[in-house]
Amino acid sequence: MKTLSDRVDEYLLQERSISNILDVEIALPMAVAATRFYAGYAAIESHADLDPAPAISPDTEISNSEWSVIRPLFVLYTEKESAIQLEATGMLGVGMHGRSSSEVGQEITQIEMEMPKRAFVQDIITV
Repeated sequence: MKTLSDRVDEYLLQERSISNILDVEIALPMAVAATRFYAGYAAIESHADLDPAPAISPDTEISNSEWSVIRPLFVLYTEKESAIQLEATGMLGVGMHGRSSSEVGQEITQIEMEMPKRAFVQDIITV
């Protein structure tokens, strides 16, 4: 399994290498925050055997299936931070492109409201 740090590096360097204005120090806490939000509704596989489960950190291992649920929230968190930074530079004459932080914030709220349903997993039991 890959760690959160590995997944953020992959996202920043391979998926969004040109269009991203954030660096790892800004994006990594967002991945941790998205994972903590997910962990409120589902157990993290790499923490399942640990009692008590350690805090989620950049070294937390995340499975592909967990990342498929966490990633959309992480991407929105990074998009909102990028929008906030671009909006802050507007006074310096930098042109705004993309969605505003409030538009992204609305989508974040929607994804967070859907997280219980997306993260729900029930083992199949046959009788």
